[in-house]
Amino acid sequence: MSLVLRFNNTFSKHKNKVAIEFEGKEATFGEIEKKANKIANALKNNSVGKKDRVALFLANSLELVYSFVGILKNGSIVVPLNTSFKEEEIKYMLNDSGAKAIITDKERLEELKKALPELKDLKHIIAVNSHEFINFNDFLKNASEKEPNVDIGNDDGAIMFYTSGTTGRSKGALLSHYNMESDLEALKKVWHLTDKDKLILTLPLYHIHGLGVGLCLSLYTGYSCILRKKFDAEEVLNLIHKKKTTLFMGVPTMYIKILSGKDKEKYDVSSMRLFISGSAPLSAETFKEFKDVFGYEILERAGMSETNMNFSNPYYGKRKRGTVGLPLPGVKLKIADKNFKEVQISKGGEILLKGPNVFKGYWNAPEKTKESFHKGWFITGDIGKLDKDGYVTFLGRSKDLIISGGLNIYPAEVEEVINSHPAVLESAVVGVKDECFGEAVKAFVVLKDSLKTKDKDIIQFCKEKIASYKKPKYVEFIDALPRNSMGKVQKNVLRER
Repeated sequence: MSLVLRFNNTFSKHKNKVAIEFEGKEATFGEIEKKANKIANALKNNSVGKKDRVALFLANSLELVYSFVGILKNGSIVVPLNTSFKEEEIKYMLNDSGAKAIITDKERLEELKKALPELKDLKHIIAVNSHEFINFNDFLKNASEKEPNVDIGNDDGAIMFYTSGTTGRSKGALLSHYNMESDLEALKKVWHLTDKDKLILTLPLYHIHGLGVGLCLSLYTGYSCILRKKFDAEEVLNLIHKKKTTLFMGVPTMYIKILSGKDKEKYDVSSMRLFISGSAPLSAETFKEFKDVFGYEILERAGMSETNMNFSNPYYGKRKRGTVGLPLPGVKLKIADKNFKEVQISKGGEILLKGPNVFKGYWNAPEKTKESFHKGWFITGDIGKLDKDGYVTFLGRSKDLIISGGLNIYPAEVEEVINSHPAVLESAVVGVKDECFGEAVKAFVVLKDSLKTKDKDIIQFCKEKIASYKKPKYVEFIDALPRNSMGKVQKNVLRER
């Protein structure tokens, strides 16, 4: 069944129930349906149709929720963009996806405008709180509130998340309606979700965790959601205390900040059913401290852009610290060696997956898709191991991908920026352990002869060129990069430093 049919069932059943509460405003499921229908029909009226890509470049907002559902109802493919992207990132992803339209907001227009001269396929710019292009409200003004007549099949594309590897550029991972729907059904079962739940959602809705899990599960199961633009530890505890919420989904950084807050013990969190963590490894120390302070064991789960969620610790039963739990219903797992032979229990190997949630391939990248599968098994790029009870532990990436605060960082992209600094000869970027974000970016930099600069200058230079979360946290100046006999930089040597 398509996401649209599932969401429509929720809209019909809970028409007058508050779905989203955002900054003092409320939207019922019925209101979301009407706004989404108008967006779908407005897109259709502007020659944006089934299978066309529509980018979302918006901060968390009601308009983002309406737009997300409306794009799906039109049979178009949602392409979420990180709200901190700069000109080059915007240009690449819009051109690669062939996005025909983009829905954005006033705060992001300046960066988008820089990319405009080189955008090949973009026809429509719809902007919230701005009349510089097509105003969002004007776009919807004459569109019908009736359900659009679009035939959407299970295998039709729903959402395309851009994911980073360590070779080549970012790739669009296209998830079908069935990929998403099957995964949401599995999560609903293992987390015992019902329409009685109430979620606090402070995750960004451009990421699979916030959009593909938090928001989609709300629209799928009919639970209410308190949405915020950004995370604030004290506000989260206050919302739990006052609104009697039952669910919170966060990344380890958020739990660390909650634990570091003053007077945290004064809040009543007894209404909560689940504190869920993902997108980066949760430390055993954070798990233990959270239980000591609040009496709850954080439930850790894991997924990726190509599959949505794959693993979860159980709702009932043992939640093992340091593991991401068990495979979700329908997900098949193999831990394999380099020859794709299954390894023994407790031995590390490549994590391979099969299941209805696994995507069909990368957008416009047949060779990348081919090398990412082996006899129907998706090669995740993660190294992990199984224990005797079937719980999965991640041991790291088989590639050089850095995951900081749940966000993927592509080292070569950061190196390219650093290398463009006038004083830099070459650089290499690696991930180093970070207590708050899981991993942080460290850059090893070789300067040109007789030229000098400071670490803070390199960091500021990067901040101006790429999204802030990608900039190095640490910079170390060295005389030469370590290389093997073939001239390849030995990043393992740098990590050991």
